Amino acid sequence: MVGFRNKTIERMHVLASLIPSKFLQKITFQKLLLPFYHTVSDSSLPHVKHLYKIKNVSAFKNDLDFLLKNFDPIDYKSFIQHVSGEKKLRKPSFLLSFDDGLSEVYHTIAPILLEKGIPAIFFLNSAFIDNKDLFFRFKASLLIEELQKKIALEKELESFCTIGKSIQQTILSVNYNNKDILDVMAEKIGCDFKMYLHNNSPYLTNNQISKLIDYGFNFGAHSIDHPEFQYIPYEQQLEQLRESVTFVCNKFGLDYRIFSFPFTDFKVSKQLFLQINTNAITDCTFGCAGLKFDSAPNHYQRIALEVANISAREVINTEYIYFIIKSLLGKQTIIRND
Repeated sequence: MVGFRNKTIERMHVLASLIPSKFLQKITFQKLLLPFYHTVSDSSLPHVKHLYKIKNVSAFKNDLDFLLKNFDPIDYKSFIQHVSGEKKLRKPSFLLSFDDGLSEVYHTIAPILLEKGIPAIFFLNSAFIDNKDLFFRFKASLLIEELQKKIALEKELESFCTIGKSIQQTILSVNYNNKDILDVMAEKIGCDFKMYLHNNSPYLTNNQISKLIDYGFNFGAHSIDHPEFQYIPYEQQLEQLRESVTFVCNKFGLDYRIFSFPFTDFKVSKQLFLQINTNAITDCTFGCAGLKFDSAPNHYQRIALEVANISAREVINTEYIYFIIKSLLGKQTIIRND
């Protein structure tokens, strides 16, 4: 689903850039946008490099300038007041968020947001805080990076290759349920994930998170260790959600409970959302399906702005156009099944 969305944006972004954003804003009646990123950096990040494109500082600032020109930034409290009907938005607005709790949030992103007066939510994986462990997809990227440095190492991993796939394709095809194979591969070629964590500190630390909270930023959970929910059993989904939210709230003394689904919320059942809301596990949850409505209560879809080298203006305008097409077809709302 994410791949289809990105391809649509890549195909339509030039056309979308020719239409004024404020015009699209008016005809869609969508006054609130929920854009999000993972990280921002002028340096190459080996743990991310082979997974997806990230914005550099200049591109990120340009994105923010576009958002500020067309929308008012709001914080989580104002967002909740709006969606609950307590307080209407006076102007078109945006709530910014970032997934995965990466260290660039503290060193690069937060200073820019503070300078521009933009609030944000940062979502954390509880198992990775303080660099205690590494997301399995980041491990995959590091393995590919190591292989590119020493092509001869590929022979060491030939036995792991899936038929019809290169070793790099095989590494990228590893999922949450067979993620341990990445550790076996790493040992085989001498790629030390623990050393990488120690030397590079890719994640936020407890102290950094506490300081960011003092600066006025909000935090939420992003699961324990970043599985794709559609591929794990219901009980495990519930545990990932409940345990990570409880940990983040208790650890940092938060009086609100928010969660963003890792990867995607595709095929997450109505039953899970019913359980979340009935037992007040969260105040609200977030997906990443773009500009869409959702039938699940207290669940909101965000717009990923990390799409190739495409600007926020082009991504958002394309989302507006796609929303109009979906609305004409009666498909602007995600319907959850049991």
